[in-house]
Amino acid sequence: MSTPPPADRPRIHPLTIWIPIIAIVGGIVVAYSYLTKLSLEKRSPRLPVVSRLEKSIPLVERSGKEVELADLKGKVIVACWVYTHCPRGCAGVVGAMLGLHKEFENNPDVHFLSVSVDPDDTPQQLKTFADGLKLGGDNWWFVNGNKDTLRSYMTRYFQFTGVQDIPEKDRLSPADKYIHDMRVALVDKQGQVRKHYHVGSGDPELAQLSLDDLRRDINIVLKEKHESSGFLGAVLLSVIGICVLSLLFMAWKRPPGKPQSPESTPAP
Repeated sequence: MSTPPPADRPRIHPLTIWIPIIAIVGGIVVAYSYLTKLSLEKRSPRLPVVSRLEKSIPLVERSGKEVELADLKGKVIVACWVYTHCPRGCAGVVGAMLGLHKEFENNPDVHFLSVSVDPDDTPQQLKTFADGLKLGGDNWWFVNGNKDTLRSYMTRYFQFTGVQDIPEKDRLSPADKYIHDMRVALVDKQGQVRKHYHVGSGDPELAQLSLDDLRRDINIVLKEKHESSGFLGAVLLSVIGICVLSLLFMAWKRPPGKPQSPESTPAP
């Protein structure tokens, strides 16, 4: 009686070993990227989200050109109320923004926005006002629009306090027509209003502290985009790699079955 040949051992396909290894490595990359992101956020604390610019609004720029707020999508926006004949604090606010603008005038990711609270401010008046600042670069809009639409939008989305029309009998001068929010709003690249700053405060110490905070926070939100992209890129590459390998594994054909033993071959 002959001894049956030893049974063939099932072959292990290389992908059976490498797919789990690569999946584990991908998981480690994702975890490392996430921990790195958390570490960076701890070193540069994330600013709160106050509001979000959920829709656009039509505006008229000082050049007379019609623009949309959506045209600034993907940029960091530094925004404020203003009007060309303001006898109150507009000069202080614009002066503080002017200093910042000189630092960021060549940065295509930062845009300054001054919205007139006075419906009587014409594009020519806004242009004359802006020309007096001797601005460099083209990343500062001075705009106006429909009075009710603008005021509603700036209050609801930018979270500025409501504008008050001053009765004639209470005005300091004929030009003293409005009481409006003197703060500056910072909007990130995702259209989220992050914080307001009292850069035009009558208290010089508070004004300087607010300006320093705004300068720091502009750089923080500019950096947020880069860190987020790096993290998402690492995650995306890991997921793509795992998916590709999974598809290869699913397409892999199992090795052929065992050959028949000589005893099982039918006699002629």
